[in-house]
Amino acid sequence: MTLHHAVPTDRSSPLGRLARWLQARSFALSPEQIGITEGLRAATAVALMVALALYLDQPILSWAAFAAFWACLADPGGPVGIRLRAMGGFALVGTVMAGLISVAATLGPVWAAPVLLAAIFLCCLSRAYGPAATQVGVLACCVAVVAVGYPSTPLAALRLSAVFLLGSGWAVILCLAVWRIHPYAPARRAVAAIYSELGDMTAELLALHSSGATQDARWKAHAAEHRRAVREIIERARAAVGRFSAGRGAGRDVRRSLLAAIEAGERIFAGLIALGYDLEPHATGTPSDADTLPLRQLRAALTRTARQVMRTEPDQALVAYEAEVLDRVARPAHDLVARVAQVCARALTDLTHAWDPIPAEASANGDVGPQEEPPRRTSIVRALRRAIHPRSPIARHALRVALVVTATYIVTAYLDVHYAYWATMASVVVMQPQAATTWPRTLERVLGSVAGGVAAAFLAVALPTPLSLLFAIFPLAAATIALRSVNYSLFTLFLTPLFVLVADLLHPGAGTALAAAPGGETIALTRAFNNVLGSILGLAGCLVLWPEREPKSFSHRLADAVEANMRYATLVVRAGDTPYATIDAARRAAGLASTAAEVTRQRMVLEGRRRKAHLDEAAALLETLRRLAGAATVAWMDERTDPGPPDARRIGYCEAATTRLGALVRGVPTEDSALAREGEPPDDIARAVTQVVEAAKTYARAMENKAA
Repeated sequence: MTLHHAVPTDRSSPLGRLARWLQARSFALSPEQIGITEGLRAATAVALMVALALYLDQPILSWAAFAAFWACLADPGGPVGIRLRAMGGFALVGTVMAGLISVAATLGPVWAAPVLLAAIFLCCLSRAYGPAATQVGVLACCVAVVAVGYPSTPLAALRLSAVFLLGSGWAVILCLAVWRIHPYAPARRAVAAIYSELGDMTAELLALHSSGATQDARWKAHAAEHRRAVREIIERARAAVGRFSAGRGAGRDVRRSLLAAIEAGERIFAGLIALGYDLEPHATGTPSDADTLPLRQLRAALTRTARQVMRTEPDQALVAYEAEVLDRVARPAHDLVARVAQVCARALTDLTHAWDPIPAEASANGDVGPQEEPPRRTSIVRALRRAIHPRSPIARHALRVALVVTATYIVTAYLDVHYAYWATMASVVVMQPQAATTWPRTLERVLGSVAGGVAAAFLAVALPTPLSLLFAIFPLAAATIALRSVNYSLFTLFLTPLFVLVADLLHPGAGTALAAAPGGETIALTRAFNNVLGSILGLAGCLVLWPEREPKSFSHRLADAVEANMRYATLVVRAGDTPYATIDAARRAAGLASTAAEVTRQRMVLEGRRRKAHLDEAAALLETLRRLAGAATVAWMDERTDPGPPDARRIGYCEAATTRLGALVRGVPTEDSALAREGEPPDDIARAVTQVVEAAKTYARAMENKAA
């Protein structure tokens, strides 16, 4: 096998840069979660129902298409048991909901409104049972708000329920039995994204190092964007793998290998943090090819490892070879770049060992290494009892959604608004427990709906026949499902024209209502307007009805970040007495706390609170925390390669500062002398702590002046 250096090393991918830019502004973009196969499967489920409706000239079968699409959305991925409970539960609840609400709608808004309110409230209580149940509850709400716009007699309602069960049951059978996709594919994509982002981080680090720039703003941007992006991707991967219980059989082996890949990614991430901190002040002059060879090989190794993590049977020999070459090119040098490259090589080597199959004897005896204790399950009744408690945030949110949706229904019914269910549906999906997370979702929904409405208007003119509609529905359904976990605006962009085309089949004799009715493009834009209206009403409801504040103020989040980073630095200076696993956990906690504070700060900037909350001073403090984490990680790597006795003076200074800095940032008065330097050695950690102290004092003074 020969080594190639054809992998790009001077820049990260444009999609990765866009994702980091959006994430820094509270908008999620997860390109690793594009599910093309899942999209094609869902498109097949929807298109077949639409084709059946057109062939039989039975517009009511459009409900089967809706049901199939929603059932695909209810699929949480993972083991078959979890998927069957989610998709099957939605099929049953949706079937009952469609018939019940459509009958209530025939009695008029006076009777339909309270029934709708009760149905929405009960569906929203599903949040008590976890993310998969929450999604099922939201989709059941969508069924209710569409059904209330389709009044039916009891006999017609039974027919409607049967059609809904047909469509959702067809989707369940297709997804779980006919067209089976590897259940761990989303988790593999999430873990592989760690290595792709680490490769991007290495590429931009190499570009900065090669440019010869020192103390440049680009270094600060690199540290802020990449550390936050990698940390968020790692936590998304942990969550994706964490959805699968540590049982027996193939699922256990997949979980073990994916957790090992996450752990290896954490170690490589730590090395790149240290490298970024060390290279910034020394990036003078243009390094030679020999100087940058370890970084170029690391970039190549990470790119190829990402591809292998995606595979059900990764090529261990290839990754082991990449690790061997990386170690070989780093061995002649003795600087930090070489040490980081060797740490990364060992991490990749350990990953290949984790991919080794478990011997049959060990598997039979349950000797498969340390296993996480399975989470204790809360009974259905106990979870429901907690959810409906008057002080429960779940109950408050459920009542908030129910009231807003019902009010939207009453207003649109009184004004005789056409396609009113688009407004009520938008209210359902944008409302989140906290206003801070509702307004970005509202903005994404509005942007996606407007763009989707324009696309639907164009399709209304361009596709005048039922067959052309069918050909358009297939790619729209595929794109909608494929992008559902990538970005909400993109999801809504394709969802809007999809529903515009399918929903028109609901009206008898109007299988091509958009083309048959004059001004069909106006109908599509009206639907987009209703979507925007419902989104705005949903946001208003979150702001007016028992608004849920964030559990912690920004100052407290900032203080948590200060304390977490200081604890990490303290453990590093005590490295001789601290297990490496404890230090790794502290580094992760510091990264999580800093990321939470940075995301909150950026959102407050977008809300126009830069001066009021002294966010510039906070940004300076967060920058010093990144430098402290970098200095601590460099020291940690030095300690691993050349351990020495703990320094009592450094330990004492870091511990004293840790106990006081958090209180200072929270606004608790602290004597200046308590944070004074008293004989600590002038090493990188001590200097970084001093910078944190000064930045914390500046922030605290700014907040005091604001209060005065």
